[in-house]
Amino acid sequence: MQWFSHIWQSVPFHQLSHLGFEHLDDWPDCEYLNTLSGLSQRFVAQDDLNDETDYYEQIIFKRHIIPTRMQNWHDLFNACIWLNFPRCKAELNRQHMEDIDQYGLHPRTARRNRITHFDECGVVLAYSDKQIPVLLRQHQWQAAFVQHRQQWGQQAEAVVFGHANYEMLLKPFIGLTGKFLAVKVNNDYWSASWQQKCEILDRALLQLLERNILADKDSLSPLPLLGIPGWYKQNQQAEFYQNQNYFMPKRSL
Repeated sequence: MQWFSHIWQSVPFHQLSHLGFEHLDDWPDCEYLNTLSGLSQRFVAQDDLNDETDYYEQIIFKRHIIPTRMQNWHDLFNACIWLNFPRCKAELNRQHMEDIDQYGLHPRTARRNRITHFDECGVVLAYSDKQIPVLLRQHQWQAAFVQHRQQWGQQAEAVVFGHANYEMLLKPFIGLTGKFLAVKVNNDYWSASWQQKCEILDRALLQLLERNILADKDSLSPLPLLGIPGWYKQNQQAEFYQNQNYFMPKRSL
């Protein structure tokens, strides 16, 4: 895979700019990633674990290491999320193991499927006014993204949690959709740095996860990522949001 040093200042990759990757001419290795980390877990190259027989989540939980493929966007973005949300990533790992110990590896429980979905495609929706999360859950896309556009960045903000989101946003396509959990924040959040914002959200989201929110089948709501103001430079005119194949109306019960 080709290394891009220019992406880190663009939206939404600027959420990772405090990690310093824009200064690198080539892929970071695990040694570099570990210098950025205050984690109890260490990043270890996947190629160094060829004889490992445990499942991925078991390796992290038992050995406190995070297997990471080198020169791979998916795994680098996973490392970025561990660096930004260490408490939440560890809690999701713990919940995986709780279900594995109780029910076995296969078949996967419904909660483990939701944990994986959020881990891969999740978005943390920070808000200080509940209007936008309510509109998004109701699929009122025009109201949330167009009529209330000025609130984004001031009263609502989408922060990437799912590392697969970042990988797909390298080559954005119509249809790209995440799943969000909403987290209420105080007004001082809006003037914080990205590093501080991630710290705030990591603690606040952890409280939701510890209350077992992902056991609820209705906990995750869809979020068309290219509709988020500023995330899709090619087209965010009002008519863009009228594409019901992408901005789908809420299904009737």
